[in-house]
Amino acid sequence: MVVLFKRTSLLRSTSRDESNVEAEDVIACVIDNTPINIDAKTITPFKCVISSAGTLQQDNQTAVIAIYGCWLPDHRLREYRYIMDQLFYYVYHTLDKLVTNDYILIYFHGATPKHRTPDLKFLRKCYQMINFRLRKNLRSVYVVHPTRWLRTVIALSRPFFSNKFYHKINYIYTIAELERQFPNNQLSIPVAIEQTDWLYSQKYDRQNASINRSIALSTASCTLNNSESESVA
Repeated sequence: MVVLFKRTSLLRSTSRDESNVEAEDVIACVIDNTPINIDAKTITPFKCVISSAGTLQQDNQTAVIAIYGCWLPDHRLREYRYIMDQLFYYVYHTLDKLVTNDYILIYFHGATPKHRTPDLKFLRKCYQMINFRLRKNLRSVYVVHPTRWLRTVIALSRPFFSNKFYHKINYIYTIAELERQFPNNQLSIPVAIEQTDWLYSQKYDRQNASINRSIALSTASCTLNNSESESVA
């Protein structure tokens, strides 16, 4: 009963006077059997926040959906809450059209300042709003360029999410790592995120290189010791 109530509270009439919105500026859709008129004109600058990246090469059925944090609205906008509600409806509507089977979400957090990051309360509402089909068909969530702050927020949010959902979250620290995970997929990466990736690569690629060197030295040492032991025998 609580979940149903919270879903209904998010699917509410917007604060703006709908009589002043022309028909061509409206995207009419139905979300969970509730008719919604999305203010298309208001969210036009933010539509690129969601993009389809085709399907997984392995099965050609699992959809790959990209979300870009750097294209989210700024908290300082006058009608920020109204814009975010409309944008959520648009993203939900787009997901509902794109997803027919399983799907994977890739969230690019790189180049996203804090004043564009949604607050925890809004994210919780969105999670509770998503219908059972979209929750069930979600295979994995990949968070690219996670900051320490974001990882902390996700960890603190665990009580609000199901265990199944929480264990679907994976952290990806560089674009190179992402490309190894999803080879030959049509992932569009904005220039701002590519620039941020350079900083992450400097930090995490060095760590990986150091680990690889340690493994190589350890392997070489074991091989040398084994050879000496065989010679003595």
